[in-house]
Amino acid sequence: MPNFHSIVSRRDFVKALGLTGAGIGTAAAAAPVFQDLDDVTASPNAEWKRPWWVKQRELDDPTTEIDWDMMYRSDGRMVGQVRSVQIKYLGEEEVNRRNAVGTKFTSDGLKNNTPGLRLRDQALAAGVMSMLPMAMGQIPSMSFMGPSTATPEARGVAKYQGTPAENSRMLRSALIFYGAAQVGYGEVTQRYKDKLFRTFDKGNAATAYQGAWPPPLTQCKQYFFEDVPVGYETTEKMVFPSNVPLYEFTFTVAMSKEMFRCSPSSALQNAANLSRYTTMSQIQPKIQAFIKSLGYQCYGYTLPMNGAVPTIASAILTGLGEGARNVGAFNNPEFGSITGLFHLITDLPLEPTPPIDAGMWRFCHTCTKCADSCPWNAIPTDHEPTWEIPKLYGQEDTTHVPGKKQFWTNSVDCWLGRVQLGTCGACMGTCTFNTGKNAIHDYVKATLSTTPVFNSFLWQADKAFGYGLREGEDLENWWDMPQPIGGFDSTCGIQGGSY
Repeated sequence: MPNFHSIVSRRDFVKALGLTGAGIGTAAAAAPVFQDLDDVTASPNAEWKRPWWVKQRELDDPTTEIDWDMMYRSDGRMVGQVRSVQIKYLGEEEVNRRNAVGTKFTSDGLKNNTPGLRLRDQALAAGVMSMLPMAMGQIPSMSFMGPSTATPEARGVAKYQGTPAENSRMLRSALIFYGAAQVGYGEVTQRYKDKLFRTFDKGNAATAYQGAWPPPLTQCKQYFFEDVPVGYETTEKMVFPSNVPLYEFTFTVAMSKEMFRCSPSSALQNAANLSRYTTMSQIQPKIQAFIKSLGYQCYGYTLPMNGAVPTIASAILTGLGEGARNVGAFNNPEFGSITGLFHLITDLPLEPTPPIDAGMWRFCHTCTKCADSCPWNAIPTDHEPTWEIPKLYGQEDTTHVPGKKQFWTNSVDCWLGRVQLGTCGACMGTCTFNTGKNAIHDYVKATLSTTPVFNSFLWQADKAFGYGLREGEDLENWWDMPQPIGGFDSTCGIQGGSY
């Protein structure tokens, strides 16, 4: 039988906690009538409304402790996905062995009709992968400078003028229309340039390039800041203007929670995971053309899994969510753990959004569900984060940058373990925050945000009520579940009114 989740009333849940009190009420708002985009951006309804228990913090002060002096610009090529990095720690023979294990595992799963790897499961992932040639730039769709489009000057009019707040509301509306779920903003300060911007783009290091370290500049371009009015790109570098005020915008792309619950070793989870990249490959050129049509620049990704700034860092600093126990994961108050993150740079003035505290990072100190579910024990189970990065196979771990007090994941084992199992997203799928939108889940999130003393109870309750990963034949029950469009609830981010 399907492993359906237990239904617990809010009253029963409150009794279980030993709490009493009035419920959380919401007031319905009348739908506004907009005549044009100016009305939309001027309306207070265009502001980003978050649940009441999501608290704003000061700019550059997230719940994850940061020591900016310890940090330095990361190298986009130095990640666990890159073959030459894997060889550095494990040797070529062991990397080849683990990859061969993964190829055989997936093939055997198909031949043996293994749940999660059956023909229809792998066919679903193949449908998403059919878009990857476009997303990977083999059919041009993504570029640093963006598509050509008519500027206001070419049309004989002045560039668009709005306040940073108006521009932010306008950009949020456009991004959500193009397929994003939520948007956060930040100013590109000198500290960001010195500490957060990567030195090299990941480029083809984790995809087409399979050679020795280091990849040539033609495969992984460098990022520079130069005294130019507009950025540019050559065969070996991508350049941002150093003396033009720049801003960042980071956005989420929702994915199917239920498909991630089919982890690990499931083509269903793989299809959901890949969907964010094909979605990004469509969002980026649209938003670049939109911004350029207003008279501004927007600097983008070369491939949908690359970018000038680590997206988890920018998402935390711009208030989209908080860090997670797995240093390569992220938690969002509305969409939970199943979110894709992307980050672009523009000279359109934007109003920064501060980091938040929703109690999620604090909850991760208690909860170890993701670490317990990891097939490779790549996620630590300690209950206190640390500034010190552990050694990786006896060597200095250069896949991480210091300066954050975190739980440090073994990214090489994580990535190659995923390869050996065909795919994996167990940490995200089993996460306590991988839940839907209803009153009981909102009450749980509000409780852990404001009353951390209940964190241990809520972690155990999550397991007791049947949340977590599907197993065996239960994976195939996904095909018979009622599904929202795209496999996710797009209304998760709607607050303070009807939709």
